[in-house]
Amino acid sequence: MSGSDNRAGKNGFTHDFAAELAARRDTLRKKMFGEPDFSVEEVSIEARKDAAHSAPVVLAAHAHFPTRFGVFELYGFVDRRNNKEHTAVVKGNISGAIDCPVRVHSQCHTGDVWGSLRCDCRDQLESSLDYVSRQERGAVVYLKQEGRGIGLANKIRAYHLQDLGLDTIEANEYLGFPAEARSYDVAAEILRTLGVRSVALITNNPDKITKLTEEGIKITRRIPVVIPWNKHNETYMQTKQESMGHLF
Repeated sequence: MSGSDNRAGKNGFTHDFAAELAARRDTLRKKMFGEPDFSVEEVSIEARKDAAHSAPVVLAAHAHFPTRFGVFELYGFVDRRNNKEHTAVVKGNISGAIDCPVRVHSQCHTGDVWGSLRCDCRDQLESSLDYVSRQERGAVVYLKQEGRGIGLANKIRAYHLQDLGLDTIEANEYLGFPAEARSYDVAAEILRTLGVRSVALITNNPDKITKLTEEGIKITRRIPVVIPWNKHNETYMQTKQESMGHLF
């Protein structure tokens, strides 16, 4: 082998690349106003996963976060048991907060991203963000558990089954899933990490109150989310109300 040693090291980088990366970081560091609160080695989720003594849900990063709804702090969390990434937006100082307004929102790709009219998920998310932005403090926790826990592809399959006459619960059951497969242990860990002592939960779902309470979160009261129904989600909303006990 001629020239410099280009063998890959334990991180997969060649000697030359590692040296170039270190020099580049030194150059970029001079542009920064301070030091980040994480080390570069922590960027790898797998590296964090190897620390057996650490909590299963870890705070990975945070940043200032202006949005259409107001100015928040954005926090990123990693569940090292499955490498899922979750987020929370925070208004004000919630460390030690009592009766803190909190929305725990499960990801709805079809609603939150595509604006689906088959559900009220995006409307609930945006209403909650608007509400929290107008409070002295509060948070919205966003969990990566699509389709009440069955995943995005299965959710689309369930949509098709609904087109064929099943309701949302029956469609889940036809696919071999329970009507409600979500869990809130990650949300509880996130709230504890953020220092929230008790929660005024923004929800219409009594099951969410029960499960968060079972995870050790103190719920002081419920803040309803009032969203008008539309012709595309009437059956879905009625099923949630009549069969799942949602409060409207």
